[in-house]
Amino acid sequence: MGADDALSRRQFLLPLAAGTLVRWSTTAAGRRIAPEDEIRLGKDGLLRSAAGRLYFALGGFHANVLPLARLELSEAEMERVRPFIWSAQLTDGQGHVDLWDASDEMMDQWFRQLAADGVTALRLFARARVGDDVLDLCGKLNPELRQVFHRAYAVGRRYGIRFLQQILPEPGSSVYVRRNSIERRVLPRYSREELARLSPAQKAFIEGGKRVTRKEFFSDPDVLACQKQYLEEAMDWIAGEPQVFAVEIYNEQGWDGRRFQFPLEDAEIRWSREIVRAIKQRLPRMLVTLSHPGFGITGYDPFKWVHAAGVDFYSPHAYAGLSGENEKIDFAAATAASSRIMNAGIPSFYGEWGLFNSPVPAKLKRSSHRDAIWLCLLGGEAGFLQWTNEFPEEYRWPARLLRALPVDFRPERPPVTVQIGELYRRFQDNTRYATLKPGEFPGFELNREKQKDENLQRIFAAYWRSLEVGIPIRYSLERGEGMAVEEFLKLEPERVRRPVQARGGYQLAWLKDARNPLWIAYFRTRRLERFGSHWVGVPEAAPLEIRLEVPEKRLTARLLNFNTGAVETLELGGRSTIPVSSTTSDDYLLVVTGRRLRIEF
Repeated sequence: MGADDALSRRQFLLPLAAGTLVRWSTTAAGRRIAPEDEIRLGKDGLLRSAAGRLYFALGGFHANVLPLARLELSEAEMERVRPFIWSAQLTDGQGHVDLWDASDEMMDQWFRQLAADGVTALRLFARARVGDDVLDLCGKLNPELRQVFHRAYAVGRRYGIRFLQQILPEPGSSVYVRRNSIERRVLPRYSREELARLSPAQKAFIEGGKRVTRKEFFSDPDVLACQKQYLEEAMDWIAGEPQVFAVEIYNEQGWDGRRFQFPLEDAEIRWSREIVRAIKQRLPRMLVTLSHPGFGITGYDPFKWVHAAGVDFYSPHAYAGLSGENEKIDFAAATAASSRIMNAGIPSFYGEWGLFNSPVPAKLKRSSHRDAIWLCLLGGEAGFLQWTNEFPEEYRWPARLLRALPVDFRPERPPVTVQIGELYRRFQDNTRYATLKPGEFPGFELNREKQKDENLQRIFAAYWRSLEVGIPIRYSLERGEGMAVEEFLKLEPERVRRPVQARGGYQLAWLKDARNPLWIAYFRTRRLERFGSHWVGVPEAAPLEIRLEVPEKRLTARLLNFNTGAVETLELGGRSTIPVSSTTSDDYLLVVTGRRLRIEF
């Protein structure tokens, strides 16, 4: 080992050895995490620090890569990273550089921009250079990759950015499945002393040349034994990284890039349960989640997985053309409707989202992003994460508003509950779909069939109706709770008390704070248009008049026009009318507070 290598080794050992990042809840390794850094999930589905401060996970993106188009690099720095530039699917004309190859200054530039745009969370894959150099080296934590992530956490901390850390690589990238990984990735990272004290499971792979197939991965005892050994070290590392607010098992479970893995579903769920137990044994309060491929609700039944696996919340993914949108509901509204379904059974918020490889014009992509963010957040979700780094500035207003909320903020239960239990159970009965046969691994054809299911579309129709009449709804899976979908579709709006109303053709989603005189409302007007496989909401001119009927006698209202950026402050009575425009297609946000509650955003 040369002098530079020795210095590098000391650098990645020191942060943990020094113990400068501590938690008050003691781990098995004796380190402690400070209360202000520990994020917890409340019964209301929101994230808060142990000290009670609200935290909303906004942004997401593929945090392992930095877009060169957003960075100002010197000629020397550009020459240094040029051999490592990749574009793949996240292309923006100049390509990307992996965290592995990025300097601290490059990370600082990118994270500073993200924070200025309101981004508070990023999502890290357990790998380097979008390849098979992964965190789990057959029961040992990858020391170089750990240090790369430690550097990213440290820079993120400067700007208040936290991380959702995938803790395991996808099975196909793991050293247990990938050919030549032991020789190329594992052996160079093991010392003689470590090789002399290998566990029996490690010996099987490192000395015995064992490999498993993907079909064997979730039931092989040696794989699980090595992963549990790795997780002991990994969790002791994460215990000293306060920027990690949650860990994800691995990216998009039950998918190999082309096909669903239904024949392995039960085995993978049992394996997931063991992984969650191993994590919780070392860090009992660490939040754990799992994700599925980007079909929204139209792939696996999330409740079957999350309840059996024992995760704290669900991290769904959704992409345009794959989530059930059609000529009756646009992608952003289908996104929000799906989130209502998922939140009927477990707290959830999106871990990936986007109009991916889409022919949709950039202007409509932006408004769809805006719609999805606000429609989901006003459904009471604790965050919204997307995949590509498009339009990060759409998080500026959500971040400003959410930071200004009262400390005791809690979303009030929507005024109407819609019973979807039987519809949902029929929808997720996979025996009804011709493309799913016992023992077979279906591809996108199963998703296409499930998207068209009449039961799902009836559930979606209820959400679309809620936007049209401005009545927030929650879904219930419990028999006997709430009104039937058909009943809600025929419900006269006047039968429901609506403190905020839109007159003139605009759709409306609103949320009330359960503890304070605070109402937040999002207004949009959309016609549905198809672009390839995508159905997108296109802004369409209409009149907009807002009516308020709230018990507070004196109100302060702030009306934001997203298209112009103008914010108007109004002093109103409890029964008031705001004539916004005789014709407009702009998107608006209204924040109304009682006079005794002052928030600035």
